Amino acid sequence: MEYVEIIDSDSDEITQFHNLVLVEAFPDYNEREDISILRSNIKEGSWVNGNEICKYHLIIARDNTDIVGGASFYFFSFGDYAIGMGSYLAVKKEFRRKGVGVRLMGARDRILSRDSQRFCSYIRGLVVQVNDPSLMSMDDIKRDPMDPWVREMFWKRRGYRKIAFNFIQPSIRLNDSPVEYLSLHIFSYSPEWDNMDQLSSDELHDIIYCFVRCTGTVGPMESDPSYLRMESELASQNYFTII
Repeated sequence: MEYVEIIDSDSDEITQFHNLVLVEAFPDYNEREDISILRSNIKEGSWVNGNEICKYHLIIARDNTDIVGGASFYFFSFGDYAIGMGSYLAVKKEFRRKGVGVRLMGARDRILSRDSQRFCSYIRGLVVQVNDPSLMSMDDIKRDPMDPWVREMFWKRRGYRKIAFNFIQPSIRLNDSPVEYLSLHIFSYSPEWDNMDQLSSDELHDIIYCFVRCTGTVGPMESDPSYLRMESELASQNYFTII
């Protein structure tokens, strides 16, 4: 099994990753980036704007010539500190429980550490979006190719903890619907994120900003309805519980 980072936006392996892995793992079209977005992420998802640095990565797991899994994620720096953000971690059904996902996570962690050193920016931790069974309808749960309770336990066993916040993935294409059954889970790379029982609204604001700034919205972020709803909830309290 090989674990390779895709750096060519025209690579045929992007299409294979989407068609063979992402479609199966994320059947909800509103939640899943299409091939054109994946290519755009590789081509344009890394940028510098003032003190902000964004670096996009896509790693694929290759069994001989077959793409059987992959992980996409961002390194986002505010200058003095950074956050890692996981977009997708997906493995084909017949290759699950064989360590592919864990190895993808290890490769992701090493790349984020490398980015932290390269950009001289202290990384606090990683945040991932996870289907939340407590927010999903019965139809959502039936459509999910993996038991969402099992998926939540997968992340929990590996040290990820849920933030008690109503996260909304904004629409990623015109006429798409936002996704409102996701929760954010954090994993610590630093002492200040170890054993936290709550997160300040300011720090959670930075996390939400990173996700929306990197993954984008159909229109201007500042007027996106989903982003504004999250901003309103952030303003409603000073701290948010970490479960």
